[in-house]
Amino acid sequence: MTVTVDRVINLVQLGSIVGGMAYFGAEAGRRDERLTVNTVRVEELANIVQDLTKAQVASASGQANAQRELDHLRERIERLEAGR
Repeated sequence: MTVTVDRVINLVQLGSIVGGMAYFGAEAGRRDERLTVNTVRVEELANIVQDLTKAQVASASGQANAQRELDHLRERIERLEAGR
């Protein structure tokens, strides 16, 4: 069996095509993995932002309550001082 130049070229082309397909298949798998990891990270970040928002609202509510209590105490002190 004689190997001709055309046969060698055909085999090299076939090898290139198969190698290219394998590379692109592997690259698509890596891309999908990166997308999955990024999706998980974005979901976790969204949960963190939601928790921070809840904490900020609770803190603002607590500050409003504390300010009301301070105002009430100030009024009591002023009444006590006015009674002297």
